[in-house]
This record gives sequence, C-alpha cells and structure tokens, in this order.
Amino acid sequence: MGIKRFFKNKIKNYKFIKNKRKVKINHFDLDFFKSYEFNLNIDSHTPEVSIIIPVYNQIRYTLNCLYTIEQHDKNISKEIIIINDNSSDETLEYLNKIKGITIINNVENLGFLRNVNKGIQASKGEYIYLLNNDTEVQENYLGSLLEVFAAKENVGAVGSKMIFGDNTLQEAGCLIFKDCEIVNLGRFNSIDHPSFNFLRKVDYCSGCSLLFKRLDIEGNLNSLDEEFLPAYYEETDFCQRLKYVQNLDIYYQPKSEILHFENISYTGKSSNKEQLLEKNAKKFKERWNSRFEGEKFLEINRKKYLNIDKNYKKPTILFLEESMPKYDQDSGSRRLDEIFKILIANNHKILLGVPEFNETDKKYIAYCESLGIEVFQDFVTPKNKVVKINDQIIEKLALIDLIWIFRPNGFKHWNKILKNHITNQKIIYDMVDLHYLRVEREKEYMPTTPKMERKNLKTKKLEYTAMKNSDAVAAISNVEKEIVSENGIDIKKVHVVSNFHILDKVNKNGFSDRKGLLFIGGFRHLPNIDALKFLVEDIMPLVWKKDASIFVNVIGPELSEDLISKYNSDKVRILGYQKSVDEWFDSSRVFVAPLRYGAGVKGKIGQALEYELPIVTTPIGVEGMNLQHDVHALVSDINDAQTFANHILDLYSNEEMWNKLKNNSKQALYPFSREVQGKNVLNLISDLYKG
Repeated sequence: MGIKRFFKNKIKNYKFIKNKRKVKINHFDLDFFKSYEFNLNIDSHTPEVSIIIPVYNQIRYTLNCLYTIEQHDKNISKEIIIINDNSSDETLEYLNKIKGITIINNVENLGFLRNVNKGIQASKGEYIYLLNNDTEVQENYLGSLLEVFAAKENVGAVGSKMIFGDNTLQEAGCLIFKDCEIVNLGRFNSIDHPSFNFLRKVDYCSGCSLLFKRLDIEGNLNSLDEEFLPAYYEETDFCQRLKYVQNLDIYYQPKSEILHFENISYTGKSSNKEQLLEKNAKKFKERWNSRFEGEKFLEINRKKYLNIDKNYKKPTILFLEESMPKYDQDSGSRRLDEIFKILIANNHKILLGVPEFNETDKKYIAYCESLGIEVFQDFVTPKNKVVKINDQIIEKLALIDLIWIFRPNGFKHWNKILKNHITNQKIIYDMVDLHYLRVEREKEYMPTTPKMERKNLKTKKLEYTAMKNSDAVAAISNVEKEIVSENGIDIKKVHVVSNFHILDKVNKNGFSDRKGLLFIGGFRHLPNIDALKFLVEDIMPLVWKKDASIFVNVIGPELSEDLISKYNSDKVRILGYQKSVDEWFDSSRVFVAPLRYGAGVKGKIGQALEYELPIVTTPIGVEGMNLQHDVHALVSDINDAQTFANHILDLYSNEEMWNKLKNNSKQALYPFSREVQGKNVLNLISDLYKG
C-alpha cells in the first residue's frame, strides 16, 4: 500500500469512527416533569397494543420512559397500563397528573411477575407489550415488532435490541444450550455489529421489551407462570411455553431499539437476588432441560466458536455479489431475492457480502436484514476500531458451508480475497447470464474497438475460469447450459435456476379498459437503451402512421437526461423509476420489448406474463422461456421494425387475439413459478451439501 493511500484510509477511518452512531438518551430530571404536560395519544376503547409497565419507585425513570413513548410510533393505537406496586416515593403523585394512562395501585407489594399478570388481566389490546420502566424507547420501537407478526407465520413473541447506557449491546435475543446454559447474544458488542442486526429466531427475548398476543389460539390469556414468583426466569419460561406448547416461534427484531438502564428496575421487596436466580434456574431446568441438547461451542480447525446459529438448518450459505442487490430495479436482483426467500423459508442461515455500499443501498440493506439476512458492513467496535467487510467474511468462513458467487467480476473480486482462506466450502458460480455472449451480440448495434474486443475476450475467459473452478454452476436457462457445456464445462455441474414469477396475480382490467403500450427496463443495461431507441425511432413512427392515438409509457431507473429530453412527449411518456408497477401493468393494453441483443432470460417478459399483459417482442426477448409465437406472445424478427409495428397494431385492435394471449400467460409462466424454481434451488443445494 502506497503512503498516499495509507493516509487516505486513515482519514476515512477517523471520520467513520467520529460519526459512529449513538442511541439518543433523553434522561430528564424531575424538575423537567414538574411542569411538563404529557400528550400520550391513548386509545382506551379499542387499542391494538396494551403497553404494560410495572413500577416500584424510580419515578424519574418511569417518566422518561413515558416521555419517549410519547415521542415515537404515534400512529399505533395503544393503551398504557402502569401497575404501581405500592411505591414509597413520589410515583403516584406524578402518575396521577398524566391524562389517559391506566394506573393500577397495589395496597401491598406483589412483585414484578404478579404485576405483569395483573396488567394483562386488565388489558384490552390484541397485543401485549411488556416494557420495563427503566427503558427509553426509540423510533419504530413498536411498529417494527408488529411488522414481524404481519410478515411471518406462527409468531409467538418478538423482542427488541436492548442497549446499555454506554451504547453497547445488552442483548440481541437469547439462546439456550445443553444444561439450560443461557447466552445473551451480542452482549457488550457494537450496536451496529452485522451479526446482531438482522431478524432471527431465538429461544427467548428479555421481558424488558417483549410483544406477544394477549390471547392464545384457544382464547385464553397468555400470562406468566407464577411458579417463578416473585421474578427471574418468568419470560424465559413463557417463551418456551409459546414454542413447545403453542408451537410458535420467538423472534429477535433489531429494528426495535430500546435503551435499558440495567438493574434500575425492581423485583419488588424481594429476597436476595442470587438466591432467587438459583432457585428459579433450578425450576426452569427441571421443566425444560430435555429440550436443549446443543453444545454451546463448536470446535472447527482447533478453534472454538459460539454456536450462534444453532436454530438454523445446514448448510449455511454465503452470497457474494458485485453490488447491493435491488429487488425492485432489475431482474437479476429480483431472482436473487426469490432465492433468498426460498432458502430462508427452509430455515437456512444466509449471509450477504458486497464490496462496498453507497447511500442508495441503505433501503436494500434494511430490507435484506428484515428478511433475516446477515449483511456484512463496516462497523466500529466499542473500542473505536473499524472492522472491514472483508475481515468479517474471512473470520466467518469457518462457519460457512456453501459460497454462492455472482457474475464474472464478482468472481474475480471475491476469489482474490478468499482463495487463500477457503477450506472445505463448496462454491457455486452464478453466471446470471453469459456476459461475453451479450457483448458479442451487441457488436451489430454498437461500434467496437480493439480494446473492447480484448476486454470481452478477458470476460469470456474469466467466466469459463469461474465455472471450471467452482463445484457447481447456476445457469439462467437451458440455452446457457447447452452453450457452456459445448465449451468444455461438465454439464453435470450446471444447474438451471431461472427467474421466479408469481402465478396468482389477477388481471384487473379487460381489453376496452386499457390504453397505451408499456416499456419497462433498467437503463444501466445497454440492451434496454438500444431497445428503447429502436422502439421510439424506428417502430413507433410506423405505428403512428396508422394510429396516432397510441402512446408509450416508459418505466425504469437511470435513463440519461439527454434521452429523457429527446424522447419525452405526449406520445412517449418517460415515467422513470416507479415504486410500484401494478398501476401501469393494469392500465396498459400491450407490453413491448423490442430487444435486439442481450443474453439470459428476460425478467420483464416474465413480469408481463405475471400480469397477463399480452406481449410483442423478439427472439431475444423470449430466449430461454419456450414461448411460442401467436400462442404466448407475438414475436417479430430482430431489426424488423415493420413487422413489430404491425404486431402492435394487430394486438392493440384485435380483442380476440388479445384475450387468447392473455389466457395463455399463466401456462407459459408455470416453469418459472416459485414451486418449480424453488425445487431447482433446493436441489442445487442438496446436490452440493450432503451434511
């Protein structure tokens, strides 16, 4: 490393450390609350969530907790039930001034567990949210917990990321091992450590911040077992009853962040804490020990690793990409998103590495983490050391079984970093499409130079090197599979994993309710730019000679300003990136994809079939999909602008033909269904990993 680069990296790391994220602490003193008027937006009649907060003295912490509840997740219908366990300080005096909350006053001290149950019995919400009074909640603390119940099946309870006052992790969920040995995941680590920043199943989460349904499936109240009076192990036992009696899952949700001032909250006027812990630990072990047989540590290559992934099914799979996949912007990312979902549904641990990120990637990182994917990112340790992506991946390799690498440049990048560290891991090379083939086809439409020719030869060599040096190859269709087998790749190691498409979308509007043509594509991809030019400059003038009322809606990100200003008009409507494309597929009459070159299976064609929107395209558009002309789509020869225009005019005006193609859409799409392609993914995995 040169001296200039060395100092550049030093400065970059310094800025990264300086900007290290910290959770805000709003810990006001009592003087602040003497004149403060709460506005908690309480729904006491039909709350969605009942927030239950047991308190015993420590009124300053309780008021700060309520203050943060007031600031965040205001749109969620809630009630707040505070059980005052015969406090001897000013608790009741302050609480009585707060409008809207429900206060249950005990005339004698009942202890934490009984207070929680008392609150549950008085609650009205669909959900119970247990919260310690020595906490300060953060933005989206409650909405993100509810998200898990909405997104996942068989959810029993969801817990939060618990953070100490010094901005280190207190807990990222808990695991239980042989002899009921408990591990609080992430303790004292960075709050942004990627290993603790994704949704995951755990054995239990702390009752300091825990969301669950008020009623079980039989209509009985979910409550804590009073065998564990007055406190300790009650939420641990509760989560096991949800898991093993009600057959529900416990999740850790890192998007719900809670600042917790540990050991401030009370256990009431209890006896010695150590004696209580020992007594209830014994009860818990007698009840649940048979459920936990896993060892706390794994020994790999004479090194010990905490068995943090014990609740996942083998193999553990590391995905390595060129850049952050963006499921809503290109078909390759959409395909990868479906692969993720298939593997997660089968309870495999998924990790994702990309070389670097930019600002626009944050949304997609958060999305992947919400699926349950560990996304490697640079982070700062509590001791202000920057830990880089590559170092994290190398450190985790011993726990990885399969490595799935995408595209030739992705293989080149990651192979250089990992080749000296890979031991027994099997490697899948995913071509996505044949890059060199696409570029070779491009020559007819774009000028090439000797330098470009040399570059493409290097790409071809790199693609075949990646295939030869991998244990398996993922091809997008049988077309690519046959091409690479003819070029020396063992056909037995090539597996087809194509695009995934949904079969249950409903075509909302009929022929007469629709107008215009639809063109869709990402414009970082040169074949899409060429197709748009061909459409606007060659095809549409021929269409407009016969029917000037036909217009084109153009959807997709990153079209250049020059082409936008050149093409945008009443007849060619450049709409750019759209968060949802449903409206455009439901309102357009014909989908057009005049692709003249490219490689691989085209996601846009499958997407049109999903929406049962009849298609006009070329042989390049239908490549690898086995679509038949005049059965599944109208297909014109490449460069034949007149025939393409005639197909548009015929389909646009002929309702019988339109309905025929519409009705054949789902039949054409079945080979690309989640059912079929999901099996392909799982077969590839099982073929490589024998356990």
